[in-house]
Amino acid sequence: MWGSSSWLSPVLLPLSEILLTYIVPVYNTEAYVLRCLQSIADQGLDSAEYEVIVVDDGSTDASRAVVETFAADHPSIRLLSQPNQGVSVARNLALDNARGRYIQFVDSDDYLLPGKMQVLLRRALDERLDVLLFNFSNIDSDGNPLPQAQDNVFPSTQVSTGPEFLDTHPMTPYVWRFLIRRGFFEQGNDYLGPERGWRRGWRFDTSLIVCEDGALIARFMLDAGRMAYDDTVVYCYVDRGDSAMHSIDLNHIARRLHSQVDSAASIDGTISRYESQSGRRAPASVAGIRNVYLYFSMTKALTCGLVDDVLQHIRQVGLFPFPCIGPEANYGGARWKVIHWLMMRPAIWKALSKIYRLIRK
Repeated sequence: MWGSSSWLSPVLLPLSEILLTYIVPVYNTEAYVLRCLQSIADQGLDSAEYEVIVVDDGSTDASRAVVETFAADHPSIRLLSQPNQGVSVARNLALDNARGRYIQFVDSDDYLLPGKMQVLLRRALDERLDVLLFNFSNIDSDGNPLPQAQDNVFPSTQVSTGPEFLDTHPMTPYVWRFLIRRGFFEQGNDYLGPERGWRRGWRFDTSLIVCEDGALIARFMLDAGRMAYDDTVVYCYVDRGDSAMHSIDLNHIARRLHSQVDSAASIDGTISRYESQSGRRAPASVAGIRNVYLYFSMTKALTCGLVDDVLQHIRQVGLFPFPCIGPEANYGGARWKVIHWLMMRPAIWKALSKIYRLIRK
Protein backbone atom coordinates (compact mmCIF):
# COMPACT_ATOMS: atom_id res chain seq x y z
CA MET A 1 0.00 0.00 0.00
CA TRP A 2 0.90 3.69 -0.31
CA GLY A 3 2.63 4.03 -3.64
CA SER A 4 3.39 0.33 -3.97
CA SER A 5 1.04 -0.52 -6.85
CA SER A 6 2.57 -2.59 -9.59
CA TRP A 7 1.93 -3.22 -13.28
CA LEU A 8 2.56 -6.46 -15.12
CA SER A 9 4.82 -6.30 -18.20
CA PRO A 10 2.90 -4.97 -21.21
CA VAL A 11 1.29 -7.64 -23.35
CA LEU A 12 -0.65 -7.54 -26.60
CA LEU A 13 -4.29 -6.93 -25.82
CA PRO A 14 -6.81 -9.43 -27.12
CA LEU A 15 -9.12 -7.79 -29.63
CA SER A 16 -12.13 -8.59 -27.46
CA GLU A 17 -10.80 -6.96 -24.29
CA ILE A 18 -12.86 -4.12 -22.89
CA LEU A 19 -10.48 -1.23 -22.37
CA LEU A 20 -12.76 1.28 -20.66
CA THR A 21 -15.80 1.15 -18.41
CA TYR A 22 -17.87 4.32 -18.10
CA ILE A 23 -19.88 4.41 -14.89
CA VAL A 24 -23.00 6.59 -15.11
CA PRO A 25 -25.37 6.80 -12.11
CA VAL A 26 -28.80 8.16 -13.06
CA TYR A 27 -31.46 9.71 -10.88
CA ASN A 28 -34.19 11.88 -12.42
CA THR A 29 -32.07 13.39 -15.19
CA GLU A 30 -34.31 12.65 -18.18
CA ALA A 31 -33.53 16.08 -19.66
CA TYR A 32 -29.77 15.43 -19.65
CA VAL A 33 -28.98 11.71 -19.81
CA LEU A 34 -29.40 11.33 -23.58
CA ARG A 35 -26.79 14.04 -24.21
CA CYS A 36 -24.47 12.31 -21.72
CA LEU A 37 -24.78 8.89 -23.35
CA GLN A 38 -24.45 10.28 -26.88
CA SER A 39 -21.24 12.07 -25.87
CA ILE A 40 -19.81 8.76 -24.66
CA ALA A 41 -20.75 7.07 -27.92
CA ASP A 42 -18.99 9.89 -29.80
CA GLN A 43 -15.55 9.19 -28.27
CA GLY A 44 -14.30 7.24 -31.29
CA LEU A 45 -13.80 3.90 -29.55
CA ASP A 46 -14.91 0.67 -31.16
CA SER A 47 -18.04 -0.69 -29.50
CA ALA A 48 -16.08 -3.79 -28.41
CA GLU A 49 -13.48 -1.64 -26.62
CA TYR A 50 -15.75 -0.02 -24.05
CA GLU A 51 -18.84 -0.53 -21.96
CA VAL A 52 -21.20 1.91 -20.29
CA ILE A 53 -22.71 0.76 -17.01
CA VAL A 54 -25.74 2.91 -16.29
CA VAL A 55 -27.24 2.48 -12.83
CA ASP A 56 -30.79 3.76 -12.48
CA ASP A 57 -31.00 4.80 -8.83
CA GLY A 58 -34.77 4.50 -8.54
CA SER A 59 -35.65 7.36 -10.89
CA THR A 60 -39.26 8.53 -10.78
CA ASP A 61 -39.18 10.37 -14.10
CA ALA A 62 -38.56 9.02 -17.62
CA SER A 63 -34.79 8.62 -17.21
CA ARG A 64 -34.90 4.82 -17.39
CA ALA A 65 -37.01 4.87 -20.56
CA VAL A 66 -34.56 7.29 -22.21
CA VAL A 67 -31.65 4.98 -21.37
CA GLU A 68 -33.51 1.88 -22.59
CA THR A 69 -34.34 3.52 -25.92
CA PHE A 70 -30.74 4.61 -26.47
CA ALA A 71 -29.34 1.25 -25.34
CA ALA A 72 -31.46 -0.57 -27.93
CA ASP A 73 -29.13 0.81 -30.63
CA HIS A 74 -25.93 0.77 -28.55
CA PRO A 75 -24.89 -2.69 -27.36
CA SER A 76 -22.08 -1.28 -25.20
CA ILE A 77 -24.63 -0.01 -22.67
CA ARG A 78 -25.57 -2.17 -19.68
CA LEU A 79 -28.47 -0.90 -17.58
CA LEU A 80 -28.64 -1.87 -13.91
CA SER A 81 -31.34 -0.80 -11.47
CA GLN A 82 -31.69 -0.36 -7.74
CA PRO A 83 -34.11 1.31 -5.32
CA ASN A 84 -33.09 4.89 -4.60
CA GLN A 85 -30.03 4.60 -2.36
CA GLY A 86 -27.80 7.43 -3.54
CA VAL A 87 -24.90 7.95 -5.92
CA SER A 88 -22.33 6.10 -3.83
CA VAL A 89 -24.33 2.87 -3.75
CA ALA A 90 -24.99 3.21 -7.50
CA ARG A 91 -21.31 3.72 -8.30
CA ASN A 92 -20.31 0.80 -6.09
CA LEU A 93 -22.78 -1.48 -7.85
CA ALA A 94 -21.26 -0.50 -11.19
CA LEU A 95 -17.73 -1.06 -9.88
CA ASP A 96 -18.71 -4.57 -8.80
CA ASN A 97 -19.82 -5.28 -12.39
CA ALA A 98 -17.12 -3.41 -14.32
CA ARG A 99 -14.93 -5.30 -16.81
CA GLY A 100 -12.84 -2.56 -18.43
CA ARG A 101 -9.12 -2.10 -17.97
CA TYR A 102 -9.79 1.52 -16.99
CA ILE A 103 -12.72 3.22 -15.27
CA GLN A 104 -14.21 6.65 -15.76
CA PHE A 105 -17.07 8.10 -13.75
CA VAL A 106 -19.51 10.35 -15.62
CA ASP A 107 -22.44 12.13 -13.98
CA SER A 108 -25.59 11.80 -16.06
CA ASP A 109 -26.20 15.56 -16.31
CA ASP A 110 -22.65 16.18 -17.61
CA TYR A 111 -21.08 15.19 -20.93
CA LEU A 112 -17.78 14.62 -22.75
CA LEU A 113 -16.31 16.52 -25.69
CA PRO A 114 -16.19 14.39 -28.88
CA GLY A 115 -13.21 12.12 -29.52
CA LYS A 116 -11.10 13.19 -26.55
CA MET A 117 -11.23 10.02 -24.44
CA GLN A 118 -9.67 7.88 -27.15
CA VAL A 119 -6.45 9.94 -26.92
CA LEU A 120 -6.35 9.87 -23.12
CA LEU A 121 -7.03 6.14 -22.94
CA ARG A 122 -4.17 5.46 -25.34
CA ARG A 123 -1.82 7.54 -23.20
CA ALA A 124 -2.89 5.70 -20.05
CA LEU A 125 -2.27 2.35 -21.75
CA ASP A 126 1.05 3.35 -23.35
CA GLU A 127 2.45 4.83 -20.13
CA ARG A 128 1.01 2.05 -17.92
CA LEU A 129 -0.66 4.57 -15.62
CA ASP A 130 -2.60 3.78 -12.48
CA VAL A 131 -4.25 7.21 -12.58
CA LEU A 132 -4.59 9.85 -15.28
CA LEU A 133 -5.99 13.25 -14.28
CA PHE A 134 -7.38 15.44 -17.07
CA ASN A 135 -8.80 18.91 -17.59
CA PHE A 136 -12.46 19.96 -17.71
CA SER A 137 -14.75 22.81 -18.66
CA ASN A 138 -17.22 24.39 -16.24
CA ILE A 139 -20.45 25.52 -17.92
CA ASP A 140 -23.97 26.55 -16.97
CA SER A 141 -27.13 24.71 -18.02
CA ASP A 142 -27.36 26.87 -21.16
CA GLY A 143 -23.85 25.93 -22.30
CA ASN A 144 -22.19 29.21 -21.32
CA PRO A 145 -18.66 29.01 -19.81
CA LEU A 146 -18.30 29.72 -16.11
CA PRO A 147 -15.16 30.66 -14.15
CA GLN A 148 -12.88 27.67 -13.74
CA ALA A 149 -11.80 26.17 -10.43
CA GLN A 150 -8.46 27.39 -9.06
CA ASP A 151 -7.00 23.88 -9.33
CA ASN A 152 -8.14 23.39 -12.91
CA VAL A 153 -4.75 23.32 -14.64
CA PHE A 154 -1.54 21.75 -13.35
CA PRO A 155 1.98 22.63 -14.56
CA SER A 156 3.46 19.13 -14.82
CA THR A 157 2.48 16.36 -17.24
CA GLN A 158 5.28 13.98 -16.19
CA VAL A 159 4.66 10.55 -14.72
CA SER A 160 5.16 10.40 -10.96
CA THR A 161 3.79 8.63 -7.94
CA GLY A 162 0.56 9.96 -6.44
CA PRO A 163 2.28 11.37 -3.33
CA GLU A 164 4.96 13.05 -5.49
CA PHE A 165 2.24 14.65 -7.60
CA LEU A 166 0.38 15.85 -4.51
CA ASP A 167 3.57 17.34 -3.06
CA THR A 168 3.53 19.98 -5.82
CA HIS A 169 -0.12 20.09 -6.96
CA PRO A 170 -3.48 20.59 -5.25
CA MET A 171 -5.72 17.57 -4.76
CA THR A 172 -8.79 17.85 -6.97
CA PRO A 173 -11.92 16.48 -5.20
CA TYR A 174 -13.89 15.44 -8.31
CA VAL A 175 -13.76 11.75 -9.20
CA TRP A 176 -15.00 12.38 -12.75
CA ARG A 177 -11.64 14.03 -13.58
CA PHE A 178 -9.79 10.70 -13.53
CA LEU A 179 -9.11 7.66 -15.63
CA ILE A 180 -8.32 4.92 -13.09
CA ARG A 181 -6.85 1.51 -13.82
CA ARG A 182 -9.38 -1.02 -12.55
CA GLY A 183 -6.74 -3.53 -11.43
CA PHE A 184 -5.12 -0.83 -9.30
CA PHE A 185 -8.52 0.17 -7.91
CA GLU A 186 -9.34 -3.40 -6.95
CA GLN A 187 -5.97 -3.88 -5.24
CA GLY A 188 -6.66 -1.02 -2.84
CA ASN A 189 -7.44 -1.53 0.82
CA ASP A 190 -10.35 0.24 2.48
CA TYR A 191 -10.34 0.67 6.25
CA LEU A 192 -13.89 0.11 7.54
CA GLY A 193 -13.24 0.83 11.21
CA PRO A 194 -11.99 -1.10 14.25
CA GLU A 195 -14.86 -3.59 14.20
CA ARG A 196 -14.87 -4.45 10.47
CA GLY A 197 -11.17 -4.00 9.69
CA TRP A 198 -9.95 -3.84 6.07
CA ARG A 199 -11.73 -4.59 2.80
CA ARG A 200 -10.02 -5.37 -0.49
CA GLY A 201 -10.86 -2.92 -3.25
CA TRP A 202 -11.71 0.78 -2.93
CA ARG A 203 -15.37 1.75 -2.83
CA PHE A 204 -17.36 4.90 -2.09
CA ASP A 205 -18.45 5.38 1.51
CA THR A 206 -22.22 4.90 1.32
CA SER A 207 -22.78 6.79 4.58
CA LEU A 208 -21.71 10.03 2.86
CA ILE A 209 -24.30 11.96 0.87
CA VAL A 210 -21.87 14.72 -0.21
CA CYS A 211 -18.09 14.94 -0.59
CA GLU A 212 -17.80 11.20 -1.08
CA ASP A 213 -15.43 11.93 -3.98
CA GLY A 214 -12.78 13.62 -1.83
CA ALA A 215 -12.72 10.84 0.74
CA LEU A 216 -12.08 8.22 -1.97
CA ILE A 217 -9.63 10.29 -4.03
CA ALA A 218 -7.40 10.83 -1.00
CA ARG A 219 -7.06 7.06 -0.66
CA PHE A 220 -6.25 6.13 -4.24
CA MET A 221 -4.03 9.13 -5.05
CA LEU A 222 -1.80 8.47 -2.04
CA ASP A 223 -1.39 4.88 -3.26
CA ALA A 224 -0.83 5.51 -6.97
CA GLY A 225 2.51 4.24 -8.25
CA ARG A 226 2.23 5.78 -11.73
CA MET A 227 0.19 8.94 -12.14
CA ALA A 228 0.12 11.76 -14.68
CA TYR A 229 -1.84 14.86 -15.67
CA ASP A 230 -3.03 15.68 -19.19
CA ASP A 231 -4.21 19.20 -20.05
CA THR A 232 -6.73 17.93 -22.60
CA VAL A 233 -10.22 19.25 -21.84
CA VAL A 234 -12.50 16.21 -21.92
CA TYR A 235 -15.25 16.63 -19.39
CA CYS A 236 -17.99 19.27 -19.35
CA TYR A 237 -19.26 19.84 -15.83
CA VAL A 238 -22.71 21.38 -15.94
CA ASP A 239 -23.55 23.70 -13.06
CA ARG A 240 -27.33 23.48 -13.01
CA GLY A 241 -27.69 26.07 -10.24
CA ASP A 242 -30.16 23.93 -8.29
CA SER A 243 -27.85 22.54 -5.66
CA ALA A 244 -29.50 20.95 -2.64
CA MET A 245 -27.37 23.27 -0.51
CA HIS A 246 -29.85 25.99 -1.54
CA SER A 247 -32.68 24.07 0.09
CA ILE A 248 -34.64 25.76 2.87
CA ASP A 249 -35.07 22.43 4.65
CA LEU A 250 -32.71 22.82 7.62
CA ASN A 251 -32.80 19.11 8.43
CA HIS A 252 -31.63 18.30 4.92
CA ILE A 253 -28.92 20.96 5.04
CA ALA A 254 -27.76 19.64 8.41
CA ARG A 255 -27.47 16.10 7.01
CA ARG A 256 -25.33 17.38 4.15
CA LEU A 257 -23.11 19.41 6.44
CA HIS A 258 -22.66 16.40 8.73
CA SER A 259 -21.68 14.35 5.69
CA GLN A 260 -19.13 16.97 4.72
CA VAL A 261 -17.63 16.82 8.21
CA ASP A 262 -17.61 13.02 8.07
CA SER A 263 -15.75 13.17 4.77
CA ALA A 264 -13.17 15.47 6.37
CA ALA A 265 -12.83 12.93 9.19
CA SER A 266 -12.34 10.14 6.64
CA ILE A 267 -9.57 12.10 4.93
CA ASP A 268 -8.00 12.80 8.32
CA GLY A 269 -7.96 9.05 9.02
CA THR A 270 -6.40 8.39 5.62
CA ILE A 271 -3.68 10.94 6.38
CA SER A 272 -2.93 9.30 9.74
CA ARG A 273 -2.72 5.80 8.24
CA TYR A 274 -0.56 6.99 5.37
CA GLU A 275 1.90 8.70 7.71
CA SER A 276 2.01 5.70 10.04
CA GLN A 277 2.55 3.13 7.28
CA SER A 278 4.81 5.13 4.96
CA GLY A 279 6.89 6.90 7.58
CA ARG A 280 6.55 10.22 5.74
CA ARG A 281 4.38 13.28 6.10
CA ALA A 282 1.26 13.35 3.94
CA PRO A 283 1.23 16.01 1.21
CA ALA A 284 -0.26 19.28 2.42
CA SER A 285 -2.76 19.30 -0.45
CA VAL A 286 -4.61 16.32 1.08
CA ALA A 287 -4.99 18.15 4.38
CA GLY A 288 -6.09 21.14 2.31
CA ILE A 289 -9.20 19.32 1.07
CA ARG A 290 -9.99 18.16 4.60
CA ASN A 291 -9.74 21.75 5.80
CA VAL A 292 -11.85 23.11 2.96
CA TYR A 293 -14.65 20.72 3.91
CA LEU A 294 -14.47 21.93 7.51
CA TYR A 295 -14.29 25.57 6.45
CA PHE A 296 -17.32 25.27 4.17
CA SER A 297 -19.32 23.43 6.85
CA MET A 298 -18.67 26.17 9.36
CA THR A 299 -19.43 29.04 6.97
CA LYS A 300 -22.64 27.39 5.74
CA ALA A 301 -23.60 26.71 9.37
CA LEU A 302 -23.17 30.43 10.08
CA THR A 303 -25.48 31.47 7.24
CA CYS A 304 -28.30 29.07 8.14
CA GLY A 305 -28.12 29.10 11.95
CA LEU A 306 -26.66 25.61 12.49
CA VAL A 307 -23.42 26.58 14.24
CA ASP A 308 -24.06 24.60 17.44
CA ASP A 309 -25.21 21.52 15.54
CA VAL A 310 -22.29 21.43 13.10
CA LEU A 311 -19.70 22.30 15.71
CA GLN A 312 -20.95 19.52 17.95
CA HIS A 313 -20.50 17.07 15.09
CA ILE A 314 -16.99 18.38 14.37
CA ARG A 315 -16.13 17.81 18.02
CA GLN A 316 -17.59 14.30 17.89
CA VAL A 317 -15.30 13.27 15.04
CA GLY A 318 -12.27 14.77 16.76
CA LEU A 319 -11.56 17.65 14.40
CA PHE A 320 -11.97 20.59 16.77
CA PRO A 321 -9.84 22.56 17.24
CA PHE A 322 -9.20 22.09 13.54
CA PRO A 323 -5.98 23.00 11.71
CA CYS A 324 -5.53 26.42 10.24
CA ILE A 325 -6.65 26.75 6.64
CA GLY A 326 -3.47 27.60 4.78
CA PRO A 327 -2.17 28.20 1.27
CA GLU A 328 -2.32 24.49 0.38
CA ALA A 329 -6.10 24.94 0.12
CA ASN A 330 -5.90 28.29 -1.69
CA TYR A 331 -6.94 30.02 1.51
CA GLY A 332 -3.79 31.83 2.51
CA GLY A 333 -3.27 35.37 3.73
CA ALA A 334 -4.48 37.57 6.57
CA ARG A 335 -8.17 37.38 5.65
CA TRP A 336 -8.35 33.63 6.14
CA LYS A 337 -6.29 33.78 9.32
CA VAL A 338 -8.89 36.17 10.75
CA ILE A 339 -11.75 33.88 9.67
CA HIS A 340 -9.97 30.89 11.19
CA TRP A 341 -9.44 32.83 14.43
CA LEU A 342 -13.17 33.59 14.54
CA MET A 343 -14.22 30.01 13.77
CA MET A 344 -12.04 28.78 16.60
CA ARG A 345 -14.18 30.86 19.00
CA PRO A 346 -17.67 29.31 18.84
CA ALA A 347 -19.39 32.02 20.88
CA ILE A 348 -18.21 34.71 18.45
CA TRP A 349 -19.07 32.56 15.41
CA LYS A 350 -22.57 31.95 16.76
CA ALA A 351 -23.04 35.69 17.43
CA LEU A 352 -21.94 36.46 13.87
CA SER A 353 -24.51 33.93 12.65
CA LYS A 354 -27.30 35.77 14.46
CA ILE A 355 -26.16 39.11 13.08
CA TYR A 356 -25.92 37.72 9.54
CA ARG A 357 -29.42 36.26 9.65
CA LEU A 358 -30.88 39.47 11.09
CA ILE A 359 -29.34 41.45 8.24
CA ARG A 360 -30.59 38.95 5.68
CA LYS A 361 -34.15 39.36 6.93
